Amino acid sequence: MHVTESTPHQDTPTLSFGLAEWLGLAALAFGSLHILLDFGIGLFPTQGPVSAAVAASFILTSLILLWWAVSMAAAVSGLGGGLASVAVLAFGWTLLTNGYSVVFCPPPCPVAAPLADVAHLGSLASGLAATVGAAWALRQRRLRAGWRLPAGAAALVLASIIALGNAAQP
Repeated sequence: MHVTESTPHQDTPTLSFGLAEWLGLAALAFGSLHILLDFGIGLFPTQGPVSAAVAASFILTSLILLWWAVSMAAAVSGLGGGLASVAVLAFGWTLLTNGYSVVFCPPPCPVAAPLADVAHLGSLASGLAATVGAAWALRQRRLRAGWRLPAGAAALVLASIIALGNAAQP
């Protein structure tokens, strides 16, 4: 006996990347480049036992990348909270946390040259552009910005700033 069930037609969701989403991805790329360089030059010691602050820095960085992916998925699905979260991440993590550090090694930065300059200046420019782009898209698309995703992003950024500040070697 062969039984067939009738299944209702379901539209396949379409994902559309607008300018705000592309700017968010650029901010993610430059922020990631910067933090990878920080880890690579030994700013956060990982030889031997790892301190709680260094471990927290690595874990929080991983969680920020995960949160960014979730936020982008929400944004391209049309959820305002996703765009708001991208704005928080771009401003707090890319612009402030990764871009601001240019004051400690202004161009031409001899450490990890020329990538450090690319990461610093790229984080400043893309962090600002993505923040403005996400805020503009929220307004233009008339989306309601939920609070859960941006609040989670803000908590991760704040915790990351504290962990990075306590983990970095002078």
